Amino acid sequence: MRIVSVSVMVEEQDRISYLPDDILIRILSLLPTKEIARTSLLSKAWRKLSPFSSLSVLMFQSPDFFHSRRKNFDVSSFINAIDSSLRLRQKDVSLARLQLRLHLNDIESESLIDSWIDAALERKVKELDLYLLPRSIPEPYGLPAKIFSTTTITVLSLEQCRLEICGDVDLPALRKLCLRKILCDEQAIRQLISSCPLIEDLDIVSCGKLKKLHVSGLANLHRLVVTCCYNLRRIEIDAPSLQYFMYDHQRSLLCDVVWTPGEFLRELILHDRHITNDLLQNLVSGVPNLERLEIDSTRLQRIEISHHQLKRLELRLSEWQREAKLKIDAPNLQSFTYLGYRMPLTSMISSMNTSSLREAEIHFRNCNDYSHFFILQLKEFFEKSKNCQVINLLIKSKEELIIPRKLRPIPSPPVYDIKHLHLIVYYCSRFQYIIDRMLWMCHPQTLSIETSAKFLKVLYNKFSNKEENPKCCTSCPTKCWRHYLEDVQIDGDESRLEIDQIFAMRELSKKSTNCKVRFRLKWRSQLL
Repeated sequence: MRIVSVSVMVEEQDRISYLPDDILIRILSLLPTKEIARTSLLSKAWRKLSPFSSLSVLMFQSPDFFHSRRKNFDVSSFINAIDSSLRLRQKDVSLARLQLRLHLNDIESESLIDSWIDAALERKVKELDLYLLPRSIPEPYGLPAKIFSTTTITVLSLEQCRLEICGDVDLPALRKLCLRKILCDEQAIRQLISSCPLIEDLDIVSCGKLKKLHVSGLANLHRLVVTCCYNLRRIEIDAPSLQYFMYDHQRSLLCDVVWTPGEFLRELILHDRHITNDLLQNLVSGVPNLERLEIDSTRLQRIEISHHQLKRLELRLSEWQREAKLKIDAPNLQSFTYLGYRMPLTSMISSMNTSSLREAEIHFRNCNDYSHFFILQLKEFFEKSKNCQVINLLIKSKEELIIPRKLRPIPSPPVYDIKHLHLIVYYCSRFQYIIDRMLWMCHPQTLSIETSAKFLKVLYNKFSNKEENPKCCTSCPTKCWRHYLEDVQIDGDESRLEIDQIFAMRELSKKSTNCKVRFRLKWRSQLL
C-alpha cells in the first residue's frame, strides 16, 4: 500500500470575500435586511459592494408585529441595522420601498425616525409604509413636512401617526394613499387629497376623530374604501371614474353619504345599519355596469335587488332579520353568498333566477331552528341551485339537523346535478345525522367535509361499511342515500393522508375542527 501525503494550506483570509461581486451581492440579497446591515459592517470587501444599492425594498418590523416575545430583542442592534441600511446606501441609487413598523418605546428620540425618512426621501423612495405604535402615553408620531413635498412617492401608507399639514402639499406622483388610525381633522385630509390629483386608490380606515370627509377633484380615482370611521357624520364623494367603493359604518350614529354613482362602478360594498331598501334600490338601479354587490345591514326587513349585469351577490343579515323578505332578480348572477341566522328562502327562491349560478355559499350562524319548514326550504334551494359547480354550506348549531318523521314518507327525490358540496359543521354533537339529512336532499358528485377528526372517522366507516341492499327505509317511498350510493372513493392525496392520520390517532376529540376530507361519490340514478 502506498500512502500519499497531501499538504493542505490554511489560508488566513476567508475565501468568500474573493468571490466575484455579483455572487457576493446575490448572497447578501438572500439575507434579512438587518443581517445585511451587520454583514456589511464586518469587512471592507463586503462594504465596497454597497449591497443596499442592489436591494429595492427595505423592511423593518419590531417583534410586536410578529406577536413574539421581546425578552431577547436587542433594541440597539435593531436601530443600528435600520440606520446603517439607509446610511450605507448611495444617495444616487433610488429606493423602491421602505417599510418601518416600529414601536416608539424602542426609539429614544423621534428625530431618529425623521432622519430615516429624510434618508429615504433623498434616495427617491417610491413607496413609503410607516406604522408606528405609540408609547405608553398615546401620543402619535408627528409626520415631518418633507413627506408631503416629494416628487417620487407613488404609494404612501401611514398608520397611527399624527397628520398636521402646515405648508403646501406637492405629491404629483402619488397614486395610492392609505390612512389608518390617523389623528387628523377634515381640513388636513381634504388638503392632502386635493393636492394629489393622480390618486387612483384611497383608503380611510379607523380615523376616529374624523367627522366629515370630502373626496373630490380626483378624476382618476378607481378605488375608495371608508371603514370604521365611527364618528363620521357626512361623506361627500365626487369621483366620476370610481369602480370600487366599500363603506363600513355599523355604529348607531347616522352618517349622510352624498354620492351619485357613475357608469364605471363595478363593485359596491355597503356595511351600514341605517341603509334603507329605497336607498339600496336607487343606488343599484343607477349603476348600469354593477357586477358585485355586498350588503350588510341589521335593519333591512325588505330587500329588493333587480339588476341584469350583477354577477356576485353577498347578503349578511342579523338575528333581527329572521323574517326579512327578499326579492332577487339577477339572471346573470354567478356567485351568491348568504350569512345569517335563518335564511328567508321562501321569498328569495321564488324570485331568484339561478340559471347562471355557478357557486353558492350559505353560512348559518348559530341556527337552532331546524324545523321541517327549514328542511323543505333548504331542499328547494338545492333544487334551484343544481347547476352550481360548488355549494358551500356552513352550519354552526348545537341542535341536530333532523328530518321530521312526518316528512319522510313524502316522495321527494334527491337533487342529482350538484357537482360539489362543501360542508363545514361546528358544535353539533351528532354530526352523522347532518350527513344523513344532506345526502337525503342531494347526491353531489364530490363531497368535502370539514369537521372534527372523530366525526370524519365515523363518516368514513359508514361509507366503507355500506350494505349492498340496506334494510332501512322499507316503508318510505323515498329511500335514504344508502340505497342509491354505488361507490365511494377518497379524492386526492391530501384527503388520503388526512384519513390515514385520523386512523393513526389514539384519541379523537369532538372539538377538533381542522380536518378536511374530500370524497368522490357515484350514485345510481334509480333503484335496482
